[in-house]
Amino acid sequence: MTQIIAGTKTEFSIDPEILNLLPAQGSVELQHDAAGKVHHFHTHPVDEILMIIQGRLNFIWDDGERVVSAGDTILLPAGTRHQSEALEGGAVYVIATQPPAKPMSN
Repeated sequence: MTQIIAGTKTEFSIDPEILNLLPAQGSVELQHDAAGKVHHFHTHPVDEILMIIQGRLNFIWDDGERVVSAGDTILLPAGTRHQSEALEGGAVYVIATQPPAKPMSN
């Protein structure tokens, strides 16, 4: 059952760099991966921007591999085959995408 819970908190502290990732139409996702979590090779039909907030990831794509850590940003073009693994201590990162509009079916 859908519920709406009234709240009193109306202001949240969000790093301006994260707000800058928010597209005109689209979303940002906050991802938390425990150490050892693997996102096996996959692609996306849209461009992605990943901003590492905390921890480290071993990030692999068709043309390379790199350990990324807090403060690093990954610009990932649509269709790029990639994989990541959270290293010791895990990782927290923001993923920004702007998906193409799709009509809703009834």
